[in-house]
Amino acid sequence: MITKNAYAKINLTLEILEKRSDGYHNIRSVMQKVSLCDKLDFEFWQTGIDLVCDKFVCPPQDNLAYKAADLYIKKYMENTDKEFGVSIHITKNIPDKAGLAGGSADCACVLDTLYCEFGGVDYCDVEDIAASLGSDINFCLDKYRCALCTDRGIVLEKCRPFNGNVLICVPDAGMKTSDIYRRFDASPVYFNGNPSENVKKLLNSGKSGEIYPYVKNSFAPICESECTEISDIKDTMTTLGACACEMSGSGSSVFGIFDNCEKMDKAYSFLKEKYSKCFKCTSVCE
Repeated sequence: MITKNAYAKINLTLEILEKRSDGYHNIRSVMQKVSLCDKLDFEFWQTGIDLVCDKFVCPPQDNLAYKAADLYIKKYMENTDKEFGVSIHITKNIPDKAGLAGGSADCACVLDTLYCEFGGVDYCDVEDIAASLGSDINFCLDKYRCALCTDRGIVLEKCRPFNGNVLICVPDAGMKTSDIYRRFDASPVYFNGNPSENVKKLLNSGKSGEIYPYVKNSFAPICESECTEISDIKDTMTTLGACACEMSGSGSSVFGIFDNCEKMDKAYSFLKEKYSKCFKCTSVCE
């Protein structure tokens, strides 16, 4: 049995840009992996895919991790005329419908693991499979810790990782991404300048302590109008010493960046009394 971590991501920036002819939107986003993770256990056999998740998210064959294994094995068989099977057991720690890429992280973990164990395909094929299944999955692949993501999120430029303490708090209300995009199209939010490019440059020059004014999310005003708890959590984190805080992805999770553990612990203790899904994390740098 092989056990792997599938890391959550936060969006240090998320700029939603124009809608494309294929129905997606172009984006600019600096994504960073954090230590909150799902655990995936793998066993291998001759044929077939078996997937079990300790929390019901969707039927197994609808799970992105299952779809990733299916597409990888088909490509492997096409290239090698050989076959293998895999059993995947997912222990979920990343909340779903929270903007933390839990499903995408599991999917990417499957692709990386099968590539490392069996090969048989080019890594560009792994990246193509990831892109075909979603827009966050390419970032969730093992080769990235922090990246500027453009196009629909699948064109990536590595950044120097942000190194710090991150508190994540998730209200009970989940957000449906398609609904949030529709609300955005009806009333777009665009930022002056280019906060994503500013964050990338500051990280790469070793000035991560200067990124805080540029931590922004185009979806935040929409989601805060739907779920006032998002604003409440942001206010609490700011009051208790967060250097920056913002919603991740299309919500509803909120992350705060803290310059020391004592401040983060105080905010965690306060928020944990009200919100069960509260996590003390560090950024993933290695």
